Amino acid sequence: ADPSAAWRGTAVHEVLEQWAKRDDCRPDKLRERALAMLADERTHPMMRALWQPRLMEAIDWIVAESAAQAETGRRVLGVEQDGQIEFAGVTLKGKFDRIDRLPDGTLAVVDYKTGQPPSAKAVRAGYSLQLGLLGLIAEEGGFSGISGNARGFEYWSLARKNGTFGYVDSPVSPKKRDPIPADEFVSIAGGNFHEAVQDWLTGGRAFTAKLVPEYAPYAEYDQLMRRDEWYGRD
Repeated sequence: ADPSAAWRGTAVHEVLEQWAKRDDCRPDKLRERALAMLADERTHPMMRALWQPRLMEAIDWIVAESAAQAETGRRVLGVEQDGQIEFAGVTLKGKFDRIDRLPDGTLAVVDYKTGQPPSAKAVRAGYSLQLGLLGLIAEEGGFSGISGNARGFEYWSLARKNGTFGYVDSPVSPKKRDPIPADEFVSIAGGNFHEAVQDWLTGGRAFTAKLVPEYAPYAEYDQLMRRDEWYGRD
């Protein structure tokens, strides 16, 4: 497979999914699964040479972080599960990477990232609704076997930060300069989604390719739609 960011993300998600479903998140099994993925003949040789050291450091971090959380009573409820609810006049569908039961009985929605997570500013502005909407689906019973109030919203990034690979980032963390209140996060995401539906799905507002460019990084479709020409750039 080509060593693209999309391929890396898919490969890591598959490793983590199998670790949870087949190994019950046993600490001694994740490194083994990651090494097997890298050794697979379908893995690009460049991945083994360049990505393996940083990936394995991040994998070891996930094992340590998961073990520490398990000691507090936190447990995994489900991984890679689809769900849906009726909301704002449309069918809202979502698939979570992982949802945990926290020691206080509430839910934590976890999204794995091989790169940098969205900024807190983008989340607050309503341009990164994923965690909040997954929490909404969970609270409304849209995921089979999962119920409760969502209060934890976490990006588990395998990227580098402060000299090491692997860290947790949360838009509701008290450590943030301007954190979003955890008990308001779902309603804020739902409100932003409702407004978007009224504008662009059930309403008559025309779609804009890059409504707020600073929250929409460059992607392959930018060239396909000749973005720079529309922006008046040479």
